[in-house]
Amino acid sequence: MIFARIVLGHLYTRPELVDRVDAIIPMPAYLEPHQERKVNDHTGYVIERAVVEDDEGLPFVLDPPLIEKTRATPRMRDTSSLMERQLAANELYAALHVPEPARVRGRRIMVYDDVFTAGSSLNAVAMRLRASGAAKVYGLTLARAQWR
Repeated sequence: MIFARIVLGHLYTRPELVDRVDAIIPMPAYLEPHQERKVNDHTGYVIERAVVEDDEGLPFVLDPPLIEKTRATPRMRDTSSLMERQLAANELYAALHVPEPARVRGRRIMVYDDVFTAGSSLNAVAMRLRASGAAKVYGLTLARAQWR
């Protein structure tokens, strides 16, 4: 809930960011049927809580998702080289699916991710959304990982 309030506070105090977007979505996460969002989809859970706490009607889109991750992929934080990050990003891109491209087409989408490591995950999601017709894709992160 605290992270959701931080995100909301940032967006409320920077209306120019929100004015640019039609939808705010979480970084897609792959969940097995028995897994809970609260435990295994941190970004989705933060956005879910933000929807509940939002007083201003920000354009959050959670269910049904605009983009889905269809399978598990390597985590960026487990990579140690540029080549590993590129391979992981390629796997992520291949695992992403836009179920209804008409819901994305022409829209400006902000993707929330909890930690920005190297930008590879956000880039893969942006490329998939753009390939499905999104007009613009912006990233919003809560934290920045230290450079290794």
